[in-house]
Amino acid sequence: MDTKIKSMLGSILVIGIVAAMMTAGTQSWYSDTETSVGNTFTAGTLDLTVNGGDDPITCLFSADNMAPGHTYNAGTITLRNNGSIPGRLTVKVSNPVSHENGLMEPEITDGDLPGVEIDPTGYDANAGDGELWDECAMKLYFDMNSDGIMQWNEPLIYDGPTGLDMTAYYSIPLDTNLWTPNHGFDGILDPGETVDLGIYIKFFNDQASPMTSQPQYTGLTNNMAMSDDMQFDLIIGLEQV
Repeated sequence: MDTKIKSMLGSILVIGIVAAMMTAGTQSWYSDTETSVGNTFTAGTLDLTVNGGDDPITCLFSADNMAPGHTYNAGTITLRNNGSIPGRLTVKVSNPVSHENGLMEPEITDGDLPGVEIDPTGYDANAGDGELWDECAMKLYFDMNSDGIMQWNEPLIYDGPTGLDMTAYYSIPLDTNLWTPNHGFDGILDPGETVDLGIYIKFFNDQASPMTSQPQYTGLTNNMAMSDDMQFDLIIGLEQV
């Protein structure tokens, strides 16, 4: 290679190296760094209270001196979501019992027997030997105006017009969530929200429907339920939405 060409190539190489070094030495970008520390994640809570308290809760609903053909507003309770996230209400009936409480003369006259529940249908979901459970209908409802009286337009949790223990089909489902959203109330309680729940009882008259119109009641009389009582558990829950 010609000496002059070699000299030119050498000069070009030197110039390129010097230019690269100058560029590397002078080129720069602004930068800034921040750090988010102590990031925290906390679980929410669901806390259902009944009349401001928790379990155990006893005998919040009752009706005394019940007579055939009459209806009874058996009380209300206030449910509150005391937690931090919304929850949907569930309502279940469990452990029904009807006690005979001894036999009165009218019961014996009508054919009631000691230690025996007179049940023409042969279907018996309740414990005990009393007949009152078989002769009543019950409505569970949300008392939206908190007046303690069931109104026709209030959301019904359960409506049992044909009795509590009539047949396997026409009886109150036990240990089953009875509430489905209706009448514009979805059953959801937001944190801090409250709603009242009530019970309404009807004691059938054996001289009127359904006891006169339904064959399942044949042979069952009001006298057989005299002095009997009925009890059940009401299980109320709050589930995450």
